[in-house]
Amino acid sequence: SAAEGYAEQYENIGGDKISDNIDEQTQDFFTRSGIDAKDPNWVNNLTGENVFLHIWDILKSGAKAPIKSGVLIASIIFLTASITAFGVNTRFETAIYAAVLCISVLIANEVLQCVSAAVGVIKGCSAFMLSFVPVFATVLAISGKTVTAASMSALLLAVTEIVSSVSSFAVLPLMGGYLALSIASGVSPLINSSGIVESFKKLSMWIMSLLGSVFIGVLGIQTAVNSASDSVTLRTAKFILGTCVPVAGGVLSEAVSTVSASVGLLRSSVGIYGVVALLFMLLPIVIELVLWRCVLMLDIALSEMFS
Repeated sequence: SAAEGYAEQYENIGGDKISDNIDEQTQDFFTRSGIDAKDPNWVNNLTGENVFLHIWDILKSGAKAPIKSGVLIASIIFLTASITAFGVNTRFETAIYAAVLCISVLIANEVLQCVSAAVGVIKGCSAFMLSFVPVFATVLAISGKTVTAASMSALLLAVTEIVSSVSSFAVLPLMGGYLALSIASGVSPLINSSGIVESFKKLSMWIMSLLGSVFIGVLGIQTAVNSASDSVTLRTAKFILGTCVPVAGGVLSEAVSTVSASVGLLRSSVGIYGVVALLFMLLPIVIELVLWRCVLMLDIALSEMFS
């Protein structure tokens, strides 16, 4: 049957190795939802209800630290505002600096851990790609897209290693420096007006944006050119079989089309599984970062309200 043929092909390409480097939280969600690339119909188990319940679980676990810190920061802001409401003198300025110090101590470690966790997730995605790309390249090759498989796999593996290394050795230190300077700018007008703080942030974003733009551009060009080449190769093979092989040529040509369609199902299933796995691996840290940003923006608005 088609299902048995799919399962056999999946086993032959080493599909079981795909999920080896998926993080535990994503793996648990896939297991509970019945998402397994072995099943050609696994995408039917990816329902809106399952996804929203998973997001809700992430929100419940990830919102504790940002909300707790946000409430404590708001308390410090209210306390400082009540002290400085009596006027402006050296004592009140000292109270403001003390408030800045307390808030910095409160959130610096939490934010740095969040940034480190984001880099860890990027490295986890890179590890997943190292196991996924060879399998997917094999699927592309047996489906007749040999040129695309060769070029794409080399590019993806190279970019995976580069992004992982740059995140660890460049972006993480830059974000640590950005955090330190941001704290220092709270008590130093000189640093606050120098633009050094924003330079660290812009440099980090520029590095990651450059890597992403180059990767997408090169991959897009390669895919467009190589897909055309592979398409011509497949049509040529079918034409040769249909015209040069006596008696059975037409049957063999149709058999090539059938096998190509069968492998195409495998290619789509495995490819979409890889995309979904990456999305759910990134989802928890993205939600946590968004929560931190929302909480801190509310505290900023509250702070500005009380000058």
